[in-house]
Amino acid sequence: MTYLAIDLIIIGVLLLLAVVLVILELFFLPGLSVAGLAAVFFYGGALYYAFAHIGITAGIATLAGAIVITWVLIYCFLHSRMLDKMKLKAEIDSTAPTNVKQTINIGDKGLALSRLNPMGTVLIDGCTVEAHSTGEYIEESTPVQVIKVEPTAIVVSPIVPEKKTKQIHNQDKDK
Repeated sequence: MTYLAIDLIIIGVLLLLAVVLVILELFFLPGLSVAGLAAVFFYGGALYYAFAHIGITAGIATLAGAIVITWVLIYCFLHSRMLDKMKLKAEIDSTAPTNVKQTINIGDKGLALSRLNPMGTVLIDGCTVEAHSTGEYIEESTPVQVIKVEPTAIVVSPIVPEKKTKQIHNQDKDK
């Protein structure tokens, strides 16, 4: 074997080790670890050896080859069956449990158990559920009515007694 063949073998082994360490760093070891730093040193060693022992042309060819080989091997690894075996392929088709009972409908009446600011707890048909107000604050122990039923909560508004409603309408007429 000639010295050139031995030099090329040394450069090839250094580059191969560097690429293996890069793949380890990217896919198996989190963060910047010893593998990443070692890969940098192996790349640097291969480039230094090529420039120092063979020449500038070989050094530039080694740099270009290292870049191409690294990208090709990473691409091949990403599309390999080995990586497919490690991928999580489970699908989640369930939903989170909800507090809203199927018996609660629009128009049902209840009582605010806590202050709705704009969220709180209400009691409707014997069920304690999370509720949203329509925007205004609803004090505790205020009668409420269901306006909208959502999967995880309901939307309520306070029930205004008829006397107050007549007073409000009379005030509007006076203006």
